[in-house]
Amino acid sequence: MGNKSSSRPEDLVAGGSRHHQIFPRLNEKQFAVLERYGERRRLKAGDVLFTEGDRHIPMFTIVSGTIEASRGAGDKHHVLGTHGPGSFTGEVGTLAGRGAVATARATSDCEVIVIDEESLRALVVAEAELSETIMRAYILRRVAFIQDQHGGTLVIGSSASWSTLVLRHFLSRNAQPFAYFDIVEHEEAKGLLERYDATEADIPVIVTLQGNVLKQPTNRAVADAIGLSPDRLNGERFDVVVVGAGPGGLAAAVYAASEGLRVAVVDTKAPGGQAGTSSKIENYFGFPTGISGQALAGRGLSQCRKFGAEVGVPIEVLGIECENAPPFHLRLNYDEHVYANAVVIATGARYRKPQLPRLEEFEGSGIYYSATYMEAAFCNNQELIIVGGGNSAGQAAVFLSGFARHVHIVIRGDGLSASMSNYLIRRIEAAANISVHVRTQIVELNGETQLESIKWDSQGHIEEKPIRHVFLFLGAQPSTGWLGDCVALDKHGFVLTGPDAMPQWSSDRPPHYLETSRQGIFAVGDVRSGSVKRVAAAVGEGAAAIQSLHQYLALNR
Repeated sequence: MGNKSSSRPEDLVAGGSRHHQIFPRLNEKQFAVLERYGERRRLKAGDVLFTEGDRHIPMFTIVSGTIEASRGAGDKHHVLGTHGPGSFTGEVGTLAGRGAVATARATSDCEVIVIDEESLRALVVAEAELSETIMRAYILRRVAFIQDQHGGTLVIGSSASWSTLVLRHFLSRNAQPFAYFDIVEHEEAKGLLERYDATEADIPVIVTLQGNVLKQPTNRAVADAIGLSPDRLNGERFDVVVVGAGPGGLAAAVYAASEGLRVAVVDTKAPGGQAGTSSKIENYFGFPTGISGQALAGRGLSQCRKFGAEVGVPIEVLGIECENAPPFHLRLNYDEHVYANAVVIATGARYRKPQLPRLEEFEGSGIYYSATYMEAAFCNNQELIIVGGGNSAGQAAVFLSGFARHVHIVIRGDGLSASMSNYLIRRIEAAANISVHVRTQIVELNGETQLESIKWDSQGHIEEKPIRHVFLFLGAQPSTGWLGDCVALDKHGFVLTGPDAMPQWSSDRPPHYLETSRQGIFAVGDVRSGSVKRVAAAVGEGAAAIQSLHQYLALNR
């Protein structure tokens, strides 16, 4: 199987040194606070509090007795631990009504304080000291569950399969625990396919905690099956709908929800956006040793859930109806829809694909658009190429140089200084196994089922290189196709805001800061024309947009 890890959650985070934070013991004073939000109940030995995959479960705090937490079923049953008085159940998904990642069962007669989902959210907002204890435990438990290979969703696939890679990314970036078996690398994989009546033609194959088998499923089908997707979104009306869960979108959601607005955030993939794939962000204020994009996104997601914002993935907005708004009508995939009194566009930008023959043929089997530990494992002790000269390319080069034999950075310009931060350039220059090739571009991809070699044009000289892994971090194309003619765009497709939107502005008042040409619709982050392509800038814009949005709502309620 994939990465091995300890079977005890307390050993999964910082070598067990955070056990007291993952499983804190509450005292009588804290019990008194909890009882203001819930009620005491008695349970009998053997009673099941909740089962893996159950949604909208309450938090149970143990007053007396013991509760066992476990994952899996039958011969795969794995006990995580037994918890006594002062302990409480749940993890960060509990705040949002997502599927439980473990089963809880009373192993003796118990007395518990039961706090339902809505009351729990009220508690973590109103009770600062107790909230800190609960939120820290919930976040660290999720980290432990992700690292634990026992139980969880089962994924059977192939490292040469693009759809397998996409699905593994989806689960990983959404912090969903899963065990992966590769049909080439793991002997057990073929036996598992037979066990679940599947063949190699069916991969990726997903087996849920309840034993449901999904063959070549969409991300949404998987999300529905494991309790990740929202089940209280369709047809609802919100004060604010944020489209895109990158740093700008999450920041907007946190500030809006913390100020009492009813907020929904939707994203096609996962919280974090493009920044979520960064191995380490080192120039973000307040993190002198750096933070991974996924860790930053995870913290933002936890804040959203703490304040009651609904974060829905994988949800795609297909279009928006602006006439006669508010409310704005947003059409979603799978025949769903939501209404919004105001909208924040935070869909960011995606990497541009070069015009290269056979490019899509090698996606996932030699061509990649992110550099995570998953891709790094493919490139261990091999040569690879990174195409691009921005910070994302620089972060990927530094990260992958720790795994690869040699990293080649290919750029069309004369150097990195025009588009990359100085600290990354200095790190690249100091790395013995990173080379920068200026005025160079890949012109040909070769191989049968997997990429085997490339040809590049380096300053007029064509050369073939036996390189099997190419990472593309090229430019940015705005994700604005879903907007239609609702708001004004610049010539490159980015959203115009503020004074730039005036030529198509129809109101007597001037547009608010970050407001588009359509009243009540705001844009933040990389999707906005003229934005600074930095995480801190996106977060700042997300916060600032809510101030402007409040001014708009005050006049349109």
